[in-house]
Amino acid sequence: MTRGTRTCLALMAMFCVAAAPPPEEERLVPGGRAGFVTDGAGGCWLWGGGLRADATDLTASWTGSCPEGPAEGEGRGEIHWREGGMPRAMIYEGTLRRGKSEGQGRLTITAGKDVLAIQQGQFRDDFFVSGRVELPGPRIVYEGGWSRSHPNGRGRLIVEGRVIQGEWRNGCLRGPRGWIAFTRPAQECEGTDT
Repeated sequence: MTRGTRTCLALMAMFCVAAAPPPEEERLVPGGRAGFVTDGAGGCWLWGGGLRADATDLTASWTGSCPEGPAEGEGRGEIHWREGGMPRAMIYEGTLRRGKSEGQGRLTITAGKDVLAIQQGQFRDDFFVSGRVELPGPRIVYEGGWSRSHPNGRGRLIVEGRVIQGEWRNGCLRGPRGWIAFTRPAQECEGTDT
């Protein structure tokens, strides 16, 4: 075997080795901090969070590249777990940067075979920031700005064909007859710095 062949094989072996697991302090903790979940097949890291403390059987998969551990570029990422014995999943299709949703994408959250929520639009640092949120069960659609887990900014809420639009602040919209709330109780809107 020539020296060039050995060098080529050594380089190929380096690229075929799965990434090391993320540092312990950056791993997702159900019921606690958001963090990375490792794709068992390729060792890619996907960012996740918001799981209850009783979440078990956590697994992940990623179809794109992960040159340094965190998933990178276009692809499909899935995080699966069980909660109260029921299978749950977060499925993201779009662009990831350092393992987090970034740019145009679509996040689908499921419980068993039911789709609980779909967020489609712009993501920044793994947070949905604008676009369309659909809750298929109650047939609710929101289109507009978003901050963390609430409508924020110009947007419209569609409930059973009725359109409610205006300037939302952390899930609250001041209407002519009082507060309209989505993603939080209306009583939290009054007197709260929204």
